[in-house]
Amino acid sequence: MTAGARRPPTFADACEAVLADPSADHSEDTTLAPVRIRSVPDGWAERRERLVASRLPADVDRILELGSGLGGLLRRLGERYEAIGVDDRRAHLRFSQARGATAVQGAPTRPPVRAVFDAVCTVEEAVGRASAVDLCVAAVRSLRPGGIAVVAAPTDPAAVAEPGVATYSGPRYRLERAVDVVSEGSPASYRTRSGAAGDELVVDYRITDRQTGDSAVVTDRRTVRTTTADGLTGAFRTAGFEDVLVSGESDLPGLVVGRGVRPVETGVPTAELDG
Repeated sequence: MTAGARRPPTFADACEAVLADPSADHSEDTTLAPVRIRSVPDGWAERRERLVASRLPADVDRILELGSGLGGLLRRLGERYEAIGVDDRRAHLRFSQARGATAVQGAPTRPPVRAVFDAVCTVEEAVGRASAVDLCVAAVRSLRPGGIAVVAAPTDPAAVAEPGVATYSGPRYRLERAVDVVSEGSPASYRTRSGAAGDELVVDYRITDRQTGDSAVVTDRRTVRTTTADGLTGAFRTAGFEDVLVSGESDLPGLVVGRGVRPVETGVPTAELDG
C-alpha cells in the first residue's frame, strides 16, 4: 500500500509557501521537496539501479529500499523486482506514489516490515542522513536468511549534494539554489546529537515572484554523515553480515558500495510488522 493520498506538491506550491511565510521551517524534506526532485541529476536513478542490480543474483524477487525518498530508484527497481520502499518523509512519499512506486511510512533504521526480503538496499542520501551501522542492522533484520544487502555510502558530502549554484524557473516563480559544505574539523563544523562528527550541508534558496517582484531567502541546514571503505565494512560486520565486500565506484566519485549476506543461521532478531 502506498503512503499518502494527496498529490505531490508542485514547484509553484513550494515557492508560494516560502513567500507566504519565510520564517517557517522549510527544507527539501518537506516544503521544498519539489525543488529536490528538480535537482536530481539526469541518469541518477538508472545508475543507482545498475549499481544495486549488478550485486544481486538472478533469483532475487523481493527487494526493500531503506530511505526510498522521492521514489526515483524505487520506481526503477520496481520494473525488475517486487520492490517496496520505506521513508519517514511524507512529502517524499507522495512523489513515490505519483511515480507508481510502493512505499510505506516508517523510519529507515526501523522499517515496519517482516524479515522476508531477498535483498535490501540503501543509497547515499539515506546513509548520509542516518548511521551506516543502524541501516545495516535494519537491513539484516529485514532480510530472510541468506538474503543480500547493498549499501552505497558517501565518503564525501558532495555525493549527496554537489556544491554550486543552480536556477530553477516556472511560469511565475524563479528559485536560485546555492549549495555549500562546511567540512568536519573547520571552525564552523559541529557534532551530531549522537556525538559523531558530521559535515554540514548548507543550502540557500532565493525565491522571486516574477509578477510582484516579491522575494524571500531561506536556508536549509543538515548534517551529512560520511564514512570510508573500512567504516562501511565495519558497519556490515557489526550488523552480523558475512561475505562482506566493499569497493569504490570508478564512475561515482565520493561513494563506496558494500555487499553482505545475512547468515543462514543467525541469532539476529527479526523486525515484526507494526500494527
